[in-house]
Amino acid sequence: MIARNTKIIFLSILFFAVAVFGFLSYFNRAPERIIPTGNSVVSPATGDVIHIETADSNEVSFLKKGIQNTFALQGIEPPYTIVVIEMDPMDVHVQRASIEGKIVYQEHIAGKYKNALWSKDVHALANENEKNLLVIENDQLSVGVIQVAGIMARRIISYVSPADPIEKGELYGRIKLGSQVVLILPESLNLEISVGQSLVDGETVVAFY
Repeated sequence: MIARNTKIIFLSILFFAVAVFGFLSYFNRAPERIIPTGNSVVSPATGDVIHIETADSNEVSFLKKGIQNTFALQGIEPPYTIVVIEMDPMDVHVQRASIEGKIVYQEHIAGKYKNALWSKDVHALANENEKNLLVIENDQLSVGVIQVAGIMARRIISYVSPADPIEKGELYGRIKLGSQVVLILPESLNLEISVGQSLVDGETVVAFY
């Protein structure tokens, strides 16, 4: 009886370990993408477009779960078009370069991993999520991307550093357990996407230049 119970416990632990490994492998996947050629800006992330707006100040604001986040943007000049991409838990959570060029600016804000919606003072916590800003520049334009972590996403990973060259569609980072990616483009570009559209990292064309 003891031997049987021990076997059941062992098999249960083994099943749980395999399930966790399978989930993590699926979650951390980075599928091969067909990167469009030419002067195009591709989506840095897989997810749904939940908001598009224009801004003419270096203080960029965007919504996360109904809470306004404000980020003092460096390395790229206004006016901008801001595209907010929301990832759900089943989406791919790697990020890819929207254009080819060079990393000219990077800034990481550690955050406190608190969910603003659970706080009595949502405005005080609105900007406490972990964030990472990356600016890529080439001879024709500069593009900014902000990775925004959520309550379950305790870490933003970056594979690049300032002055690194980068190819369009190249993996540059990931957000563990997801959240949002905010794409910042020159306002002069005409968008090929709209609110509600689903985007694929490295494949969906956001704009041409």
